Amino acid sequence: MRMIVSVKYAVITLVVITGGLAIAPVFETDHHRGPAAVIDADTLQINDTRYRLYGVDAVEANQMCRKPDRTPWPCGQQAIDALSDLLRGREVVCEAWQGDHRDADDRQLAICHAGAEDLAEWLVKNGWAVADPDANRLYNYTAAERTAKFLGKGIWSGGFDLPQDWRVTRTGKE
Repeated sequence: MRMIVSVKYAVITLVVITGGLAIAPVFETDHHRGPAAVIDADTLQINDTRYRLYGVDAVEANQMCRKPDRTPWPCGQQAIDALSDLLRGREVVCEAWQGDHRDADDRQLAICHAGAEDLAEWLVKNGWAVADPDANRLYNYTAAERTAKFLGKGIWSGGFDLPQDWRVTRTGKE
């Protein structure tokens, strides 16, 4: 009797495991991987898909910032260069943020990593982006932003317009 019960549970366990493996791809998160082209500091492209990094707003490609002596410097281009240097020769993995959420420019919102490095967090802690204070708490980078600001990293080394404000004054859209 005891042997029959053990065999019965073993069979049930085996069925559950194999059945789970058979349906696992249905529940797999949407990952995209490969070398990434940096379009601007918060936009990456892997193959034909453009990804907008969730939880941050980076300086725009043409955006200029001000040094402490008020002379302009191309912070937007330097942000692109810094991220490009970080990603050179590395595989990037992007996970779609909550399904197929897209921004106004039809970019897939995503959490992207190069190895263990969260790219949005890297941008904020190095002073190339500001944190979105309304982002999900798992991807809220306001503490990293405060540290970058305190240390005077990147855009925090002088003066700058918030990327959202810069876009509004230049293009009329957020």
